[in-house]
Amino acid sequence: MKSEVRDMYYKRHEYFRYEFDEPLEANFKMLLAEGAFESNPGLCRLVDISPGGCKMITNYEFPDVRGAVHLRLTCTLFKEPLTIDGQIVWKKKDKEGYQYGMDFIENPLMEKLIVDELKLRRQSEK
Repeated sequence: MKSEVRDMYYKRHEYFRYEFDEPLEANFKMLLAEGAFESNPGLCRLVDISPGGCKMITNYEFPDVRGAVHLRLTCTLFKEPLTIDGQIVWKKKDKEGYQYGMDFIENPLMEKLIVDELKLRRQSEK
């Protein structure tokens, strides 16, 4: 019974994923000392995004410490520039560098903005 409750809880927090036809260029900064300091910006490309996270590719290799690497991602999905904080949850070597899974810090306003921007992007593609 406990596993059913856990599965229901997990599924409630699942999000749709919007996969880009061509990866979308974005920037990131590593957040150091609990966000008190930021690294210089780095380039990445978003493979997909959801209100809760994204998959990205970069040439930069982050340390293999799950959840310990905190990033500030900056991108424009349609018109509004977005700045989203999160943490790396997985890493995979790729022919183009490294793929990372990033979970965003929960923020209902940012989640809504991501959804709204993706809707506008989708409408413009038609």
